[in-house]
Amino acid sequence: MEDKNKDAKVINLSKEAKVVSNKQMDKPNEKMSYEQLENIAHQLSEQSRQLYQKLQEANMANVFKRMDYLFKVVEFSSSFSDAFVLNCTSEIQDLMTPDTTENKEKVE
Repeated sequence: MEDKNKDAKVINLSKEAKVVSNKQMDKPNEKMSYEQLENIAHQLSEQSRQLYQKLQEANMANVFKRMDYLFKVVEFSSSFSDAFVLNCTSEIQDLMTPDTTENKEKVE
């Protein structure tokens, strides 16, 4: 069984792993069917959506971590310059205040 899969390549699309032999990969003249292309396009679209969602979650986690540090700077403001503390409080206010232009665009 190892001999069969020895010359195989694994192509990972989304959650499914497909094993494609080297012979199939080396045939440039054979075209994929419309259904195969459609399936691959769907899998790539789904993978793209999942990666975008993970990116959004990571960005949100970064914002909350940054807020933690900003609040720590304010908490220990005696250790920092007044200008830096003022910048941090300004950033906290900006992060906690909803953007009015986004709200107006959503209403329209």
